[in-house]
Amino acid sequence: MKLSELITNLKAKEIIGDLNLNIKGIYHNSREIKRDFLFICIKGFTFDGHNFIDEAINRGAVALVVEKEIPPRPGITIIRVDDSRKALAILANQFYGFPSRKLKLIGVTGTNGKTTITYMLSAIFQEAGFKTGLLGTAQNIIGDNINSSQMTTMESVDLQKTLKEMVEQKNNYTVMEVSSHALQLSRVEGCDFDVAIFTNISKEHFEIHKNFSNYLKAKKKLFLSLNRSKKEASKKFAIINIDEEHSKDFIDCNKVNLITYGIEKEAEVRARKIKIELKSSLFMVETPIGDTEILLNFSGKYNVYNALAAIATAITQDIPLNIISRAFSKFYGAPGRYKLLEYGQNYTIVIDFAHNYHGLGSILQNLRNFAPHNIITIFGHGGEKYNKVRITMGEVIGTYSDYVVITADNPKSEDPMEIAQEIERGVKKTDKDYIIITDRVKAIKHALEKAEEGDIVLIAGKGPEKEQIYHNRAIHHNDEEVVRNILTGR
Repeated sequence: MKLSELITNLKAKEIIGDLNLNIKGIYHNSREIKRDFLFICIKGFTFDGHNFIDEAINRGAVALVVEKEIPPRPGITIIRVDDSRKALAILANQFYGFPSRKLKLIGVTGTNGKTTITYMLSAIFQEAGFKTGLLGTAQNIIGDNINSSQMTTMESVDLQKTLKEMVEQKNNYTVMEVSSHALQLSRVEGCDFDVAIFTNISKEHFEIHKNFSNYLKAKKKLFLSLNRSKKEASKKFAIINIDEEHSKDFIDCNKVNLITYGIEKEAEVRARKIKIELKSSLFMVETPIGDTEILLNFSGKYNVYNALAAIATAITQDIPLNIISRAFSKFYGAPGRYKLLEYGQNYTIVIDFAHNYHGLGSILQNLRNFAPHNIITIFGHGGEKYNKVRITMGEVIGTYSDYVVITADNPKSEDPMEIAQEIERGVKKTDKDYIIITDRVKAIKHALEKAEEGDIVLIAGKGPEKEQIYHNRAIHHNDEEVVRNILTGR
């Protein structure tokens, strides 16, 4: 693509050099630059792309997008902008031909529930005969290719490239998680969503957003984007959890079709006659197109909410209730979410990705209903995250557990013991018994040895993850593998 065409929608402050260049690729990482590429210099949290300009040029970059004023480079076109992250998204959309306009794109945002809802929707759409892609925290599913995900929402240039692949594979739908981080950093800028879903929101991610107001503002960007579209507005939908305290903030910014879902308040899609067991949930759902019974092959009121979000979305796409119900009966959950492990032990083991106080509270309150004896919880908070919530997490875990094993969970550059001690302060408020074992394998082994008949062991935080990340290394670790090895004597 000619550089002059590529920058059509870019608001440049300054352009130095030739725009008649043929650009063969664009990227923001100098190590991935090849001959005749455009290099976009992004100032990140750790590295500044402006410091790698010479490397990019040596690798073949013929043009640069920068935020800073830099010295001229002979034969290199320089385009200066206010926001190179946003520029990356604009350029990616242009370079890959605005792929989101050529498929049905559904975005899910909220503190919790995003992953489960995307997998529920994928199951429903596939049951209805639609080819569906999925992008999110656990996996990226593109046609027959299933890859582990590196982040909840990928960087804009990778996202647009992936969406183009889905268009080429003739996908009907793409369902994706949209994190507040991605919204804040313009990763989904230019994505033309057909449906936006709001699940819930709690006081998290302040390491990025600094305060709740900014966090809320970032989440709302997904819904505001529905109002700016090249697609037909009458076919766009906002799906809102009406029972959430901040639902009105999302409703008020919406100018397209609105569908609410909930349990407590009146809603277009509402659950009634809810029966929740340890391994399943059953409820009647009332919708604008009729009522039907839904069986979930996993537990939890919070999963009923997740199912309602998926049902509300499915009916906007004219999928019949019998197909929706049938899809749920065959669906056994997203990777690493409410997974029961059975190796002949006389107690229950649950692995779950719950890693914030909202998610931990939801699953522990649910498990409390099925614990004839004790709940033993293993948990650690990720490093380089907002540390003020660690006391709250400790308090939540202590409130609903009988014994707590505080351990490590991707401590990164932080000291695992210091993280554990911050969680400990919250657990102490509840006067519950606890122990700190920062080696996660030893922590799991300790909990399993302590568990007695009828107890429930919750291993929380990592879900399907396969690594434990420290400051200077990553080691293989998967909670389910650890449990299997311990209980089968491997």
